[in-house]
Amino acid sequence: MLAEGGNVTLAARAAGIERSTAYDRRNSNEAFAALWDDAMDQAGDLLEAEARRRAYEGWDEPVFGRLAGKDAGEGEIGVVRKYSDTLMHVLLKGAKPEKYRERHEVDHKGKVEVEYVNDWRAPD
Repeated sequence: MLAEGGNVTLAARAAGIERSTAYDRRNSNEAFAALWDDAMDQAGDLLEAEARRRAYEGWDEPVFGRLAGKDAGEGEIGVVRKYSDTLMHVLLKGAKPEKYRERHEVDHKGKVEVEYVNDWRAPD
C-alpha cells in the first residue's frame, strides 16, 4: 500500500496497525526502513508517471451546454483535450535543471558598509 500511494496513514490502516507503530518499526529496524524507502521511491515513480501522462497525453474534460433536438436541455455536448503546462514545466526542471532551473544571480562589486544600531523600535 505504501508503494502504491505513498501515504503512511492509509498504508498503516490497510495493515491494521497504528501509524506510530509503522514509524516505530521504521526507526528500529534497518531492513524495514530499507523496504519503506523503496516503497516511497516506487510511489514517487508512480506520481511521476501520472504527471508525465497528464503533461504529454492529457485528459478529456467534458463540455456542457444546451442540447438541441429530441434531447433539448442542458447536457454534455462534447469533450476538450486538456494538457498540463505546469506539470510539463516541473518535469523539464527535473529532467534538465541546468537549462530550466530558476536562476538568481547577484553580482555586486564595491564596498558595503554596515552600521550596527542598537536602538531598534517597532514602527509607529
